[in-house]
Amino acid sequence: MNTKNNKRAQGTDEAIIRAAFESMLLGGKQISKITVREICQRADINRSTFYAHYTDVYDLFEKVEQQMAEMYSERMMDNVSEGFSGMLRSVFEFILEYKEFYQIYFSEINRVSHLMEVMMGPFSGRVSEITSRDMGFGVEGEASYHFRFFTAGMSAVIAYWLERNCIESPAELVDVVIREYGEKSLVHSWMGQV
Repeated sequence: MNTKNNKRAQGTDEAIIRAAFESMLLGGKQISKITVREICQRADINRSTFYAHYTDVYDLFEKVEQQMAEMYSERMMDNVSEGFSGMLRSVFEFILEYKEFYQIYFSEINRVSHLMEVMMGPFSGRVSEITSRDMGFGVEGEASYHFRFFTAGMSAVIAYWLERNCIESPAELVDVVIREYGEKSLVHSWMGQV
């Protein structure tokens, strides 16, 4: 039976995932060009074994994406007690730990905002609570605008960091993001020149 606790099934899943990413890394192939046959050859499994785990190559990548989001949410929840900075640092540490995956992921998906949607999935209840708040300025849904602005900015920061091969440390990026919302931010400096 193919369950999370079945070590043999887990080993097969890992072999399939590794083979798919080898096709992308070593073969320089996009997801749309990777075949089930190629994955099976690299993983040394039968096609029926692949289909016992996934419906097709896209299903494989969707499940990997979901698994990464679950791993990320666990890591982030471990840092809740450290406040915003600790949670933000955990985001950058996680991405750095799986840098190769995310570099491939972004080159293929070509939409960093999709990552933020997937990563926020496990927190959808909390996100709904935050974005439905009345901020007291008379603009209905203003919290949603702020949340979307922040997540779009985070997406851009992550994409640029990966483009630069993660040369800054997670702690340095936390400082960059926090400075963006302070008095010395670029936005505040622009406002002072007007």
